[in-house]
Amino acid sequence: MKHHQTGAQSSTRLALSHTLPIIIGVTPFAIAYAVLGSAVSLQPLEIIAMSMIVFAGASQMVAVTMMQDPAVPMLLLVVTVALVNLRHLLMGVSMAPHLRHTSRPVQAAVAFFMIDESYALSMNRMQRFGFDIRYYFTCGAVFYIGWNALTAMGVFFGSLISDPFALPLDFVMPATFLVLVMPFLSQWPNILAALTAAVAAVLGALYLPGYWYIVIAAVLAAAVGAAVEGRLERRKGAQQHQPEEDRIDAV
Repeated sequence: MKHHQTGAQSSTRLALSHTLPIIIGVTPFAIAYAVLGSAVSLQPLEIIAMSMIVFAGASQMVAVTMMQDPAVPMLLLVVTVALVNLRHLLMGVSMAPHLRHTSRPVQAAVAFFMIDESYALSMNRMQRFGFDIRYYFTCGAVFYIGWNALTAMGVFFGSLISDPFALPLDFVMPATFLVLVMPFLSQWPNILAALTAAVAAVLGALYLPGYWYIVIAAVLAAAVGAAVEGRLERRKGAQQHQPEEDRIDAV
């Protein structure tokens, strides 16, 4: 029992130490969202409620940005936000095998807390120690509380920022995501998948309308990573089944 408690405390402490520095990088993003929400005449409670219910920074930024144009129909706004969030479908597929023996309410909670940061941290830890649901939920809770607290801060103190677009979001957010991705780039399938995603995302952003490039880049990266990993597994299996005398001759 004591060992279990120690392990649980260790997971919680690790999650706290991993998430709190990232919250600092998210701060300008959350404040900018709140300031832009106020600029499009959303009420303070509406801005905070969106953070509490939607809990998806990129989608919230897209939504308030599109709200600046009164001619944009609500249906287009909803569809665009859904496209931005389609990457979570792929995240969920990769996590599903680790949640087969959990209850539906737990799976629903996992889906709600599934943001880029909590997913990246949890999957990186999973590669070394297996999936730790306590670690995952601690990360999710920290990000949820932090995101909503920062949103409220932006609502009440955002008037001090004259130009929210002057905030270094173009640097802060990509840098934050690069920090999350780098631990995964230790094996060839992950490296090639990351390169595929980067090239596809840049080309898609330049030549495709809307946010389809996010989904396309994610699907292409997953396909490349799976193909390379499958080929390496087949090669490894062939070597294991190779007759011993052939392996000695090859050496």
